[in-house]
Amino acid sequence: MYIHHTYELLEPTQELTLYKQKLASLCKINLRRANKFNLLAVYGALSCLQNKNFSSNIGIYLATEYGPVESMVSVLEQVSKKDGIIMPFDFLGINTNASFYIAQALKAEGKHMMLTAHNQSFEKALQLAYFDLMHEEVDDVLVGYVDTSLSFIEEKHRPITKEVCFDKSCWIYANQNPANALAKIERIETFESLNKAEEHYHATLTPTSFWEQLQSLKEKETSLHVKSDERGKCMVITLVKPHL
Repeated sequence: MYIHHTYELLEPTQELTLYKQKLASLCKINLRRANKFNLLAVYGALSCLQNKNFSSNIGIYLATEYGPVESMVSVLEQVSKKDGIIMPFDFLGINTNASFYIAQALKAEGKHMMLTAHNQSFEKALQLAYFDLMHEEVDDVLVGYVDTSLSFIEEKHRPITKEVCFDKSCWIYANQNPANALAKIERIETFESLNKAEEHYHATLTPTSFWEQLQSLKEKETSLHVKSDERGKCMVITLVKPHL
């Protein structure tokens, strides 16, 4: 699986109107009623493929840890009020339909989906995309990780993670063509624990950002992206600098 294009948006909390303006500069799709999560997802995906050629049979795999949480909180707060009435567009905002909007904007005919998986959301989405490519279910894949800032939540209630108060929309485009690739995903492996992975690789493994490991291929031949879930199960993704 060869990575050809990437896009990374990582910004401190921004207003929804900013992403509406950014998206309007890329496409004409009508997302007037869309929430910030959907706008971030579509904007990041289109930015990754801007002015690029890709197959209509492209698979779209959108990963998220929290989804449209701001819309969900808003709906729950409204429901809890006396005589609280939820409007139809409020319900639409909590649906996981961002991948549909992306497919619509790209005129894509392949499969599209949104996944979440206990601290390994992006890794699981990438694994599924990897298998679909290997089995020729799709010709190309677009894999992304999207989450909105949680700065609107009281600090004591936020997850204890880095970048929790940042808007994120990070994407890769890949296929099986090695020509002019940025990197190759050699394999994706799963282990019962980080210790088991370290025994397998005979090395000390440190969990890091996938994007950091991708960048590190500028200086070395091989890089390992390591990520554990809430139960300690570990995924290791081997990235290799392609030799053409």
